[in-house]
Amino acid sequence: MTSQQQHFIDDMGQQMVAWTLPRTSGRVYGYLLLQGGPVSADQIAADLEVAKSGVSVAVRQLVAFGLARSVAQHGSRRLLHEAIYDLDTMLAARDAQMANLIARLRHGAEVAPAGPPRRRLAEMATLVEDLMDAIREVAEQRSARRRVS
Repeated sequence: MTSQQQHFIDDMGQQMVAWTLPRTSGRVYGYLLLQGGPVSADQIAADLEVAKSGVSVAVRQLVAFGLARSVAQHGSRRLLHEAIYDLDTMLAARDAQMANLIARLRHGAEVAPAGPPRRRLAEMATLVEDLMDAIREVAEQRSARRRVS
C-alpha cells in the first residue's frame, strides 16, 4: 500500500468518526474503496494491522449504512467484503433509516406540547422529507443521464 493510499484510508477513518462511526469502520471503508474486488476479513485485518474482530464489527456497520456488502466465497463459509459504489443501493439503505427518523419526528410532533416544540418537530420532519425527495430526484436524473450516454 502506498503512503497516499494509507493517507486516504486514514482520512476515511476520520470522516466516519464525524458520522459517529468508529475510526476503524472508516478505515475499512477506505480500504474497501481502493480494492479491485471482494476481500476477506483476514486480508483486511492484515493490511490495516487491526484485529479481525474489529474488521468484523466494521463490516457489519458498513453493511448497515449501505456502504459495503458481504458476499459468499464459493465453496467456503467465509465471506468476502466489498465497497458499494452504486448510489441507488446506498440510498436504498439510507432511505429506510431516514423514513424511521421522519416517523419518529412526526410522532414527536404529535406528542409535543402545543406551540413551538410541536411546530419545530413538524418542520424538521418536513425538511428531512424534502431533503430525501431532492436526493432521490438527483439520483434519478443521474441514472437517466447514464442511460442516455
